[in-house]
Amino acid sequence: MIPAIAQQIELPVGNAPAADRTPPADGAARPSIDESALRYFASQGDTRRLEAEIARLRALYPDWSPPADLFGPQSDPDLERMWKLYAEGKLSDVRSAIAARQASDPSWQPPAELLARLDESENRRRLINASDAQQWSTVLRMATETPGLLTCSNVDILWRVGEAFAKTNQMQRSLDAYTYLLTNCNDAAERLATIQKALPLLDDEQVKQLLALERKDAQGQPEFTSIRDELIRRRVGRAAENPEFVASSDDIARLETLARAGNTPGDPLLLGWYLFRHDEASRALDWFKLALDRQGGAKAAEGYVLALNSLGRALEGEPIAFQWRDAAPENGKAYLDVVISLLTAAPPPVLSETVLTRFSPVVMRDKYVPGAQALGWYAYNTGQLVVAQAWFQTALSWDPNDEPSSYGLALTYWRLNDAARLNALVQSWRGRSERIVALVDANLRAQLEARNLQGQINRTTNPLVAAALRVTPPPANAGAPGTGLAYTAGQPPTGFQPVPTQQFQPVPAQLAPAQTAQAAPVRRAYAQPATYRQPAPAAANRPRSASGDTARGSGGGAAALSRGWRLMELNRPIEAVTAFDEAIRTGSGRIAEEAAYGKSLAYMRKGMTNQAQVAAIEAPQSPRRAMQLTADLLAQRAYEFYKDQRYVEAIISLDERARISPEQQDLMMMRGWSYFNIRDYQSAERIFRALAAQGNTDAMNGVSEIEFARRLYKRE
Repeated sequence: MIPAIAQQIELPVGNAPAADRTPPADGAARPSIDESALRYFASQGDTRRLEAEIARLRALYPDWSPPADLFGPQSDPDLERMWKLYAEGKLSDVRSAIAARQASDPSWQPPAELLARLDESENRRRLINASDAQQWSTVLRMATETPGLLTCSNVDILWRVGEAFAKTNQMQRSLDAYTYLLTNCNDAAERLATIQKALPLLDDEQVKQLLALERKDAQGQPEFTSIRDELIRRRVGRAAENPEFVASSDDIARLETLARAGNTPGDPLLLGWYLFRHDEASRALDWFKLALDRQGGAKAAEGYVLALNSLGRALEGEPIAFQWRDAAPENGKAYLDVVISLLTAAPPPVLSETVLTRFSPVVMRDKYVPGAQALGWYAYNTGQLVVAQAWFQTALSWDPNDEPSSYGLALTYWRLNDAARLNALVQSWRGRSERIVALVDANLRAQLEARNLQGQINRTTNPLVAAALRVTPPPANAGAPGTGLAYTAGQPPTGFQPVPTQQFQPVPAQLAPAQTAQAAPVRRAYAQPATYRQPAPAAANRPRSASGDTARGSGGGAAALSRGWRLMELNRPIEAVTAFDEAIRTGSGRIAEEAAYGKSLAYMRKGMTNQAQVAAIEAPQSPRRAMQLTADLLAQRAYEFYKDQRYVEAIISLDERARISPEQQDLMMMRGWSYFNIRDYQSAERIFRALAAQGNTDAMNGVSEIEFARRLYKRE
């Protein structure tokens, strides 16, 4: 026996069974027609429901016509109130009103139409609740029990029934439900929505059957053109996710047309991923760029960065990769990948300090072994062996079994002629890494040379593996470290100029010599901006390398450094610069580092930002100190721009500083007044009010100035 639900779905045409549309034979008694709902809708002026009720009654009773007094007064106020409650969806209140009327008047009977409408609405509500709760068997059972719901006037119910069939793996029944809708229902919007509902549930062949029921719209155009485009997107999307699938050239051409004609990022993004995963990074790059320009968000940025990296343009991709690194895990991975590609390139490129100083904190924060390893290879390949050693050791502190980092560390020990550490490391890897052992075993080294490692480099896709393989083991006739034989592996090729040490991110903070906290800079409100000043460290907090063992081994450099700090304490910064210069010239290591640091502070105290920036890189600084110096330089530069009334440039400098260090209230005040002076009152007010909420009384002056300026411009 076929369930009632199937019988209803398989109706050929129309909203009601054919038997219901057969007119009564001549002389037959005509049924009594309940017109109370019709009159209520007319009295309320509810044209939509009135027309729907007239259509329903005409379908049931073809000879029926609306009464002439349809818009006359209702004769039963209680019944009118019940219909009003029904129209408001207060079904339980209708039941209560019926019970109260029958209690006061036992002979009164509610209209059959009202009871039928109540039953239908309650069943509809229960079916919708079951559908929302994904209780698909309950949805189908209720639909079978209440076939009166399955008409074009309840199209949402039919959609839910179709979905329930699909979710219970009754795909043919689901197709029948959507077919019934497209065969019998005429509302253009509902027909389009029916196809859209079916798309995620049915396969392409079943959707094709539904598209065969397409009609022409009022302009004579096919009504499902947008759906055919959506099918193209689905096919291309499937191929974008799985490179084993290939979209047709017609589909790609159509999607390109849609992407150019539209103004949303979806289609360009889909094309970008499809082309990128089918090895067409150059074409993909253009689409990712378009998607990014259309506010495509994290996925557009990820694709753009990956495409640039794939094309060997990682340096172009690094800034945007850094900008989006925290948007999603995939963006963070893309940032790490693009910088690792830069660090492990052959020959190593000259990278700006910015690239390195913002990458190393990410590596340290995440304890990212490949990142530390890549920094180690970059330092090694640019001749910065001590820095390379520190980064390889950092990687091994996080993963002691990381063979590439151990190999890099072994090569570094060789270059540094540190035989004891090299032999200890070789012993720990004996039996686990041939190439590490080969550094001290001439016979094994000769065997490795015969394997033509260069061919492996050409076939590898992992930049870290390639970086390690590019380092040729020592020549077979080389002696052990300490024999005085120069080890040339990993040297830059002829004509390549290594990156100067001061441009590279120095040793990791956790391996750098300990330093005490610096005195916090003096902060002022910028209602009347004061010169940004970074005071010299107080004597108690000053870095200690000017004394102790390091100082004793440094002679005049230590004395000059100490003299420079004393002059800073006496607020004689220009004289301090001379002392710091002498310390840099005669000292080394930490002495030179602290002297360069002090010289930079001295110039900043005099407001000489450019000279301070040059001084900061005269000797390598620890990552923490380098970041603090950068932040202070940017703050000082922002003040200078503000003082010169170059407010836009001041904001840019503050933005740059905010990327590496939190913004204190004095700098926020400067930002607020900069916005005020370029008449961006909305941004200025937001900042001033935020500061005022933190108890900053000067910020309220800014709010008052904004209100006054707005009134002034209104009068003008």
